Amino acid sequence: MLTGLPSPSFLSPDMEVETVANIDAGALYQRGIRGVGFDADQTLCGFYGKEIDADLAENVERIRETFDGNVCIISNCTAQRHAELVENFPLHVVPVHSKKPSSDPFRAAEKHFQLLPSKWAFVGDRLLTDIVGANRAGWLSVLVNPLVPDSDPWYMRPARRYEHILRKVYRV
Repeated sequence: MLTGLPSPSFLSPDMEVETVANIDAGALYQRGIRGVGFDADQTLCGFYGKEIDADLAENVERIRETFDGNVCIISNCTAQRHAELVENFPLHVVPVHSKKPSSDPFRAAEKHFQLLPSKWAFVGDRLLTDIVGANRAGWLSVLVNPLVPDSDPWYMRPARRYEHILRKVYRV
């Protein structure tokens, strides 16, 4: 086995859906989930998008209502991007001092909303940051397809290819 890689169990999402629009909030609630975290770029909007994608907004609002506002954004971003998210997105944006896949930002959300790890789901488009981070934190992990693949900056393309290879090698 290659060294430096997460355990194959951490690479496996608990669920996969095409986009946030396909998430069944009621089904998550039935599973005992009481809070939902989202990655921002390529999950709620295109890369560096300024608002939640119009095709997703209705379901994001339904999710927020279902979970009594226990909804947040956890994003590996610059301080400038964090400020944009706070200003433009109608969800709590977790201050990130350590980046995913560290469990620290997930713990910050748990503390803010006073919910245990087993009560959370996290939705993201990246295997090595979003899914590994959620799994390490003990959250239900939900993988979505990148929302606007053409908006990815150049440096994301090799990362996505690498994640695709890992999925094939580990059959996750």
